[in-house]
Amino acid sequence: MTNQPAAQFLSAPPPAPSQQFAPPPPPVPAPQLPGLMLGHGLIRVNIQGSVMTSSMIVPSLLIDGRLLTSQYGVNAFQVPAGRHKVELYAQWMRRYGQADLDVEVGEGGVAEVFYAAPLHQFTTGSIGLTKQHRKGGLFMATFLALLFAMLLAGVYFANTLG
Repeated sequence: MTNQPAAQFLSAPPPAPSQQFAPPPPPVPAPQLPGLMLGHGLIRVNIQGSVMTSSMIVPSLLIDGRLLTSQYGVNAFQVPAGRHKVELYAQWMRRYGQADLDVEVGEGGVAEVFYAAPLHQFTTGSIGLTKQHRKGGLFMATFLALLFAMLLAGVYFANTLG
């Protein structure tokens, strides 16, 4: 053995601070749907029902106060990321079934909205983030039962008095 100090037998000097750690990976962008512009997301409005089960006139759809063309089923609209107000209403002789919902749309994200128009013109519509039930069933059933009872009473009295 030689009389050299122990420090001379150590391995190479530690690396410079810039070599100690790899550079951080670049930020991963949010996943984008095909055809979606950067900084945008999608609002998908599901108008429940059809011409046969609801009204022949499709409910009106507004996003941030802007009237958009809609149809029964799925309606998809590209919007800038952020908070948006979705409004729907049905119309026959007057406006009815009004419903609105504020939704948050992330960049590259999708906000699902479901709307169900009511069964009659004297109540509001149903809107939410899951499938909705149509309002007005009890009123409609009561009205139809009374109508049927009046029809039966008319037939009964026509047969007994006639």
